[in-house]
Amino acid sequence: MILASLQQERSLALSWISAALVGFCTLQLINVLYISPTYNAGGIYFSSTLLIAFIAATCRSAWLTKTGFKIFSAIIALIAVWALVQWLTGWGFIDQKSARALALFVTPNILATTLNLGLMPVLAYYLLGCGGRGVYGLTLLLFAALLTTQSRGGYLGLLSGILFLLTFAGRASIVAQWRRYRAIGGGFLAVLGFFKFYAWLGLADWNMDAVFATLSHGDSSDRWQIYRIAWQGIFEHLWLGIGYFNFGYYFEVHKVPPFLDRHIMFVHNDYLQLALESGLLGLGLFLLMLIAVYGQLIKFRQQTMAEQRLPLILSATAITSMLAHALVDYPFHIPFLLAAFGVYLGIINWQFIDMGAAHWLLPKTPRQFLGLRSGFIGNALVIGMMAWLGLPAFAEVSAGYGEFRFQHRDAQRGLYWHSIARTLQPRTAKYYWQEGIILRELGAAQARPDLLDKSDAIFSKGLEVNPFEVNNLLEKLALHRQYGTQLKQPASHQDIITWVNRAKSLQPHSDGVQMEYVSCLDFVGEHANAIEQAKLLVHRRPQFKAAQQLLESVSHD
Repeated sequence: MILASLQQERSLALSWISAALVGFCTLQLINVLYISPTYNAGGIYFSSTLLIAFIAATCRSAWLTKTGFKIFSAIIALIAVWALVQWLTGWGFIDQKSARALALFVTPNILATTLNLGLMPVLAYYLLGCGGRGVYGLTLLLFAALLTTQSRGGYLGLLSGILFLLTFAGRASIVAQWRRYRAIGGGFLAVLGFFKFYAWLGLADWNMDAVFATLSHGDSSDRWQIYRIAWQGIFEHLWLGIGYFNFGYYFEVHKVPPFLDRHIMFVHNDYLQLALESGLLGLGLFLLMLIAVYGQLIKFRQQTMAEQRLPLILSATAITSMLAHALVDYPFHIPFLLAAFGVYLGIINWQFIDMGAAHWLLPKTPRQFLGLRSGFIGNALVIGMMAWLGLPAFAEVSAGYGEFRFQHRDAQRGLYWHSIARTLQPRTAKYYWQEGIILRELGAAQARPDLLDKSDAIFSKGLEVNPFEVNNLLEKLALHRQYGTQLKQPASHQDIITWVNRAKSLQPHSDGVQMEYVSCLDFVGEHANAIEQAKLLVHRRPQFKAAQQLLESVSHD
């Protein structure tokens, strides 16, 4: 909401960094809205989060580098304390307990990236000769919290940030602050010793075995298999990619052991995922932005150190750690981390502009345009942007409320709110799937063929919206198998087999698809083949009760 007022108070500047970022975000929006064969609202939020955080930080860098950074450091410190409590006591886990701290995040790796975004600037601040015991203590606290994550990607980010700082600060700064470097080294060793001793007592689980194993024998998490599949997709869709967040669909078709039972959404390398989903054009624009950043860091290094541009050095150290972590994980797909990266990038951009880097001032908004005041126009644009960005969220809330009403036996209102969600986001396949299920259940319960026909049409529309999503296809198959005699145009046996083979081609290793395949074979009269496929499924999933029940059903028939 501050964007309109920013334009009136200060002329925005176009720099090489901002030009590359705007080009990258624009390409991402075009990809999501027009190029990608599927639609994912996350693509809109990806671009808008990064761009708005960048613009706000560029225009409010003075506040962010003082008050804003203090608030951010306090929040990170609280998260670090939370992580330490989890590791030391086993308390404070939101979901299930783990040997690795999570704090409020889903995975330890996200926590590690978050901690590094606070640790690296604080560490750099202390090593550049600023701050006293409080900053030193905060540094050790954040380092200890990072160790609780036991994240190899987090350690890589820490090491990369330290190496960048040492290189950028130079020998003269290191010699001048040698006592601080020695204090940090001793403090880090003391923290490591405490962790090792605490684990030796058997009070917690912590070790560096995974790190040493990776250094000695390479990665042991089978991520190279994911990378290989991603590389294959890049060469198949070289320039524009397969579309934002479509790696999950691609992986379902091409996945190999040991991932046959897992649904992987991330490549665990943001650069490979960007190249796969946005093509070389998208990756090129992102790398161009990084070249603009680090190229100007090299160009203005001496001036930066002479003027002690702490906001620039601290921000560059922070993004370096995140960029390194992105080589082995997916921090750029986490909204909070993406926003933090945009803020740091905006601070860097404004520091360069303030130091005299090439830039072009954009004209201020005229006081009046077409007889309307600029303030009114700006507010109208902001409201319009908020409404547009809010559509996916409004649709999600509407669908959630519809599900709530349906569970409380208010099917009509549930159906109404689901239709609202589908109207707000007509390219999101899951809303067709949810509404189709409700219509089918109502049609079956009330013996109304018209609702069953409408359910069939809704599922078909969902297939058109997202041809790679199998949920609508599976429900359409179940509808024709169970209630085909009540439909105006029931599917033929050939149609049933064609549809289920299409589902198998999209998710060949899915248990749900395999079960539907068995049911369809039994439905069209291929009982022997259905029994054989059901036995294979039970053999592969001996603990899967639904598969055993399906085998009994087709065998009995």
